[in-house]
Amino acid sequence: MEYTKNELKYFIIIILALTFAFAFNDKSAEFAWSSWLVNFFKTLVFVAVSVFVHDFAHDLAAKKYGFISEYRVWGIKRLGWHKESFPRTVRLFGREIEINSFPLGIILCILIAIVSNGKLFFTAVSSYGLMIKRTQRFGHKIIEVTDFEEAKIALAGPMANIALAIVFKLVSPDGLFADMVLINSVMPVYDMLPFFGLDGMKVLAGSKALYVFGFLFIVGMAVLMHYLSALPALLVALALTVIFFLIYLWRSIAAK
Repeated sequence: MEYTKNELKYFIIIILALTFAFAFNDKSAEFAWSSWLVNFFKTLVFVAVSVFVHDFAHDLAAKKYGFISEYRVWGIKRLGWHKESFPRTVRLFGREIEINSFPLGIILCILIAIVSNGKLFFTAVSSYGLMIKRTQRFGHKIIEVTDFEEAKIALAGPMANIALAIVFKLVSPDGLFADMVLINSVMPVYDMLPFFGLDGMKVLAGSKALYVFGFLFIVGMAVLMHYLSALPALLVALALTVIFFLIYLWRSIAAK
């Protein structure tokens, strides 16, 4: 995989913000800079791996349909009643910098960590865009990604994090990698929120059924892995997801 300068910049910003949130409270009885910094750099490695795996899954799924994913900071384009507040150019230290969106996710990520003393998290900080890798033509028709294809591309990221959480839960039954499991349980839940630009909205726009199934499974795994070992959590989450998904389908059919 090759990343642009902008993507690398976004990776650094997002990894640092998430690391700050997850490492803010090192659970020590008394604060000490030395132990806090050790915990910070350990968390930095965990977060970096989790973020890159998430993006790699998006890119892998995108390439299947002839696209490549472009990593972005999640934000909002409009502030207040303004029709379109972004992008806008600001001057900083004599240089003009273009801001494409207001980084609401990163701001909430940091503020919530500080206000809650590191006990609550907000990790909806990243997004992605699709760039055409190849164009197929049948006559004059250009084949583009369908909504359902993008739904599968979007779901790949959160599911990769859940898979990573399962792996680290399996290899560390004594809780050695508990923070890695926590990071990869929390991140996909927020990514699946149906907010504009997030993975969840892209899945929902492409397939409501896929969104319901994916959201139920991800939330189920995120909760159960903190009470059960990996395989029991997986089996129970799958069973509950299937049950509630069938109820959803039955009610959807009955409503027609």
